[in-house]
Amino acid sequence: MNVVVFDIGALRADHLGCYGYTRPTSPALDALAANGVRYTAAFSSDAATAAARAALFSGRFGLETGVVTDGAVQDAIAGHTPISAQGLSAPRPLLAEYLSAQGIHTAAISPLGRQPARWFYHGWREVLDPWCEKEPGEVTAADVNLLARPWLAAHAAHEFFLYLSYNNLYQRADTPLTAREAEYSQHLAGHVGPPAPDETTFANHAELHAAFSARVHQAPTREAVWKLVHDYDARIRALDDAVAEIVAALRAADMLARTMLIVTSDHGVLFGECGCYGGHISAHYQCVRVPLLIAAPGWGTPGSTCAGLCYTLDVAPTICRACGVRVPGGFAGQALQQIVTQAPAAQRDFVVCSHGHFTAQRALICSEWKLNRTWHAGFWDFPDTALYHLAEDAGEWHDCAAREPARVIELLRKVRQWTEEYSGNHADPLARVACDEPPGFLQYGQELRARVRRGELRTPAQYRGRWA
Repeated sequence: MNVVVFDIGALRADHLGCYGYTRPTSPALDALAANGVRYTAAFSSDAATAAARAALFSGRFGLETGVVTDGAVQDAIAGHTPISAQGLSAPRPLLAEYLSAQGIHTAAISPLGRQPARWFYHGWREVLDPWCEKEPGEVTAADVNLLARPWLAAHAAHEFFLYLSYNNLYQRADTPLTAREAEYSQHLAGHVGPPAPDETTFANHAELHAAFSARVHQAPTREAVWKLVHDYDARIRALDDAVAEIVAALRAADMLARTMLIVTSDHGVLFGECGCYGGHISAHYQCVRVPLLIAAPGWGTPGSTCAGLCYTLDVAPTICRACGVRVPGGFAGQALQQIVTQAPAAQRDFVVCSHGHFTAQRALICSEWKLNRTWHAGFWDFPDTALYHLAEDAGEWHDCAAREPARVIELLRKVRQWTEEYSGNHADPLARVACDEPPGFLQYGQELRARVRRGELRTPAQYRGRWA
């Protein structure tokens, strides 16, 4: 079985047609969902760019690997047991090195190692970094596909694992749309999108000095800030074409019938929630929830859904199973084949997700409830502990902690038990991030300070005395 993973950075699940979006942003992804299995409760265990990929390729939580944020040079993953030292019995290898040792041709077309995450280079047969003169966030799906198409043609006879990362959605909000994206923007404008925030909500957001806020985007009106949503949707539609291009290349080479296709993301983004527009700033439900689609010969009932709780770190053992190799014993994830066939009583009853870039926050999500535990609130006024009833409030607007104290205590106990199970004997890396201050908070603090000095913004009241 061949495997192709489409890792579409910053892709919010509910902006895809197959996840209920009313705009036609994703015909190719919708077709994959119609031919495969759509996972409706998939989550990123560590919702930051490098941290999510560390979980994806190690099959383990950031609590174990030590990678919970971006912005720091990360040469190695904690607890990694290299194949070169322990052979195929190594309990905690990285996915690429493990498959390579099994004789599978592994290749990545991605700039991820320059983010910086040097551990990413370990174990691949090939790593192709498109357009090394660009910053990683500037590498587009077109750049990736320019290398992927000939690579697929040259390896049609091999059993392979190909990882493709598409970064278009990381682009700054003021990046002009490409000609194709602009064309799709005009087309999508004829379709009703999500509602803009009401005047009262937007007025409160307009006063917020924070990463991805309306003030930082210099968007003084509801219409201006909501253009960010339209541009985001247009970029998704163009990315959908990139996926369709690779699927067409596989079909033309007669490889589709022996290839597993996986589509997922590192994290979602917020559009109005918490006053954030186009960013991932916490363990908010819409940041940690990600799309997960799998289409493969004999993989479930075409067009079916799986509502069992799962993580993107489950992808590593899933690929091992699909390639017919033993799942390493140190992987924390479960093969998604197993989750699909499990009886509800045997499935996970909760997941735990963390964010350590703009804030330091950990969340527990169960059937209807979500508990947030915040160690560093960044620019936002997050309480130390908050509780949300997801069935009625996926936007996390109404904190129920005060009226549900017993439930808060119960869920905090589960978070503590989970932490003890996976932390081993080392300190919680998210606590370290909170003590040092999250990298994204520090980065945006410098940017905001520079804009205050240039006279573009007045000094936020909460920073007077800290800013010159």
